[in-house]
Parts: sequence; C-alpha cells; structure tokens
Amino acid sequence: MAITGSTLKTMVILGENPEDCWEWNGSKNKTTGYGKKTVNGKSVLAHRWVYEMLFGIIPEGRVVNHLCSNVSCVNPHHLEVVSQAENCRHGKGAKLDIEQVREIKAAKNNKRWGLGKELSIKYGVSSALIHDIWNDRAWRDVA
Repeated sequence: MAITGSTLKTMVILGENPEDCWEWNGSKNKTTGYGKKTVNGKSVLAHRWVYEMLFGIIPEGRVVNHLCSNVSCVNPHHLEVVSQAENCRHGKGAKLDIEQVREIKAAKNNKRWGLGKELSIKYGVSSALIHDIWNDRAWRDVA
C-alpha cells in the first residue's frame, strides 16, 4: 500500500512549520503513546509504517528512532534508522554520550585502584556501569 498525501492528511496533524512534529491522529497505545495502525490485519507502529512507506523496508535488527523524542510524531525528518543500542541511548535515561564512553574506555589503559569510582563520580553514573563499559557489557558498539 503506497502512502498518499490525502491518506496521510487524515491520520496526521501537521505542525505550522515543516520542521514541527507531525502528530499521529489515529490510534495510539494507551501505555506508551506510540501511534499504531492496522496493516493487512496486523498492528504496526505508525512511525515505522510512515518511514517504510516513504523510504523502504527497515533493515532487520534496526529500529526507527524519534530524533524529536516525541513518540507520536511521524514527521519523516524526525525519524532515523538506528540500532537498538543507539535508540536506547537517545532516550531520557541516557547519561553518557559517545565521547564520554570513549574517554572511559581509554582510561582502562591506565587502570588503577579506585579509578572506576572516580570516573563514576565524574560522569554521574554507577561504578558498575564503568566496569561494564570496560568489560564490553555496555556500549560495546563504541570503539
């Protein structure tokens, strides 16, 4: 099923400007707020449906991230295909950025007693997370 301008207009509330969020006007998951749509008898996430209609199939193992952090937005300019790890890091709970993780990984080369605790205080995370990063149990996709 191809997406058309008239089909999209009935399901989306467009913002005043092109860079504004496009709010999904159809069904939404009551718990998460994600838009949903039934396609061929199957419930799919609205932002994934819009992305696939405009850009093609989402590669296996990848997810569609909302750059705007608005889960009911379907503006294709606010959507990007990423790994699940990248998507989680973009969420509200992520405390570290990629550069900080690289610094933590580099610090492992000069590891000494108490360094994990020092880094945890510096970056506002648990020392367990520092050790998970050092041992590739977290952020393993960052070199």
